[in-house]
Order: sequence, then structure tokens, then C-alpha cells
Amino acid sequence: MKIGILGMGGIGSFIGAKLTKNFEKDEETKVIFICRNKTKEVINKDGLSLITGDEIIKSKPYLASDNPDEIGLLDILIVATKSFSLAAAIGKYQDCLKEETIIIPLQNGVNAKESIEKNIEHDPSKILEGCIYIASNIEKPGVVKHLGGPGKIFFGNNDDSDFEWVEKVLVNGGLDATYTKDIKEILWKKYLFVSPLAVMTTALDITFGALAEEPKYMAKLEKMMREVQALAGKFNVTLTEQNIADSLAMLSNFPYKSKSSLQLDFENQNSQTEKEDFLDFVIKNGKKFEVKVANYEEMNQKIEVLLKA
Repeated sequence: MKIGILGMGGIGSFIGAKLTKNFEKDEETKVIFICRNKTKEVINKDGLSLITGDEIIKSKPYLASDNPDEIGLLDILIVATKSFSLAAAIGKYQDCLKEETIIIPLQNGVNAKESIEKNIEHDPSKILEGCIYIASNIEKPGVVKHLGGPGKIFFGNNDDSDFEWVEKVLVNGGLDATYTKDIKEILWKKYLFVSPLAVMTTALDITFGALAEEPKYMAKLEKMMREVQALAGKFNVTLTEQNIADSLAMLSNFPYKSKSSLQLDFENQNSQTEKEDFLDFVIKNGKKFEVKVANYEEMNQKIEVLLKA
């Protein structure tokens, strides 16, 4: 069994640390980190360190590489890149895919599967959908810190194929993973939480905690969630009032100083961000399906000011 993890950022490194530590004595399971530059150099030399709570988990993969020839053919490919890198990244490793390779994308949006299908030649039934509930950041190359969230992974498909065996592999690798046929609903439930939260905290330049303690911000967050709820209906996904209540309550699970990946990208003045998936997707499809998304448009105006600064 050969498992590849494409993208060794906060999410990929969390998953990679768990898998390598739990499979370190399993000679039949090889975990490969697909990364480059300083990250590849440090991990190949010193391994990967995951800081979670008061514990530091040190582990070393079978290989850390960005060379498809070194990586070889994979049985499972977990894609943990940012959404804006997905198309280019997955295309580069087409040669690492065999007919039976299972692909599990863990981006924050709701259309990663479609993006992958457009950019590689692979059996669509082997391209699953997935998400993870976690906040984790890279401290420096080779060191990742788990900041909050349970690290729960959901993945699945909507056709007749059965991939419960993949769940067993991931669980044996120390991950809290669940295979489900309801993955579309789960993706939208996560989007209901992460999209409004990421957009608001970025536009207003505030932490999760600062948002949670201010009633007017929480009221605005709820309005944005209702816009996502209306949009989800156009994709044949029903988000309930309880889903909104649960999403609002989930904010308390994160440390006060937590920030979204979108916000961090803006703070670091990165040339690419997840704005297209978290914000533009809502506004674009709001217009397409005639769903009013005035609160998203308001936040977009504030973010456009940041882009021009």
C-alpha cells in the first residue's frame, strides 16, 4: 500500500504526521509526502513534527519528494493543497496514478472533484470528495501546529462504488475518518461554516474570538450563513436551521486567536488566495441562480479595498 499526500501545508502535514507515526512499523504501508524546496529538504533530513496540545509527534515518511519518477504509482492520493493550486498540482502527478488509484481531495470548497476531473485523465468513480474539520498552521518547514478543531475527516461518493476499505486504512493510520454516501451534504455543511467565517474575518481583520464575542458580528455571520443556505438549495442540498445553529456554535471550539487560511494569505500578502472559492463562488452563483447575497457583496467590497492597498 502506497499513500501519497499532495500538499504539505497545515492540513497535509497534520494528516502526514498521523499516518507516518502509526504506520512506521508497517513495512507494507509506505507514506509519501509530495512536497518541494525547503519543506522537502527538512523532512528528508529531520522528519516532521506535529505539535498538538502538550504533545509533539515526530515522524518520518518513507519518502518526501516532488519527482513523479521517485514517487511512483500510488494506491491512495490525498490532495491537501489550497484550492487555487489544485488544478496545476494534480496535473503534475498524473503519472503517479494507476487505474485503481483513489483520489481524496480535502479542499475547503464544494467543487474540488469537478476541478480534478477537468484537469486529469482518471476514472471519475475513483475521484472521491472530502473535507476535514481542523485549524493547523505551519510554524516553519517541517513543523506544524494543530491549533483547534477535531481533525475529523469525511470522504465519500454518490455512486454505487464502495470504498469502506479506504476508511479502514485511514483509521488504522491514526486518523478520525468516516466514509459516507452523504458527502455532498457534509461538504455544504462545512462550507456553511468556513466560507462566511473566512470572508468576515478577512474583510474585518479580526480573529475568530473577536468575532464570537461581538453580537453584531455574530448577527452578520448568521445572515451570511443564510445566504449560503439559500444557494445550497440551488445545488439540491438542504441546509437546515439546525445546521446554521450548529455552525454558529462551532465557533466556540476554536482558540480566540484562530484565523482562517484566507485571512493568513491576505496578511502574508500572498499572490494567490482562496477568495475565488470562499467569496467569488457565492457571488457568481448568487447571480446565476438569482439568490440575494447582499452580505457577501458587502464583505467583497471591503476585501477589494484590501487588495488595492
